[in-house]
Amino acid sequence: MATDLQELIQYWKDRLQEHPPVTSRDWHETVRNTIAYLEELQTLKKGD
Repeated sequence: MATDLQELIQYWKDRLQEHPPVTSRDWHETVRNTIAYLEELQTLKKGD
């Protein structure tokens, strides 16, 4: 089972390979999506 950190690293790798940020606006969206993903992980962890 992957740790939260491993999942985060893999998420970033997948996200940046599939959708490399080109402009600062793209980075803003990438960061927002990452925050949403981390919040989801946190919520799932609280459910354990």
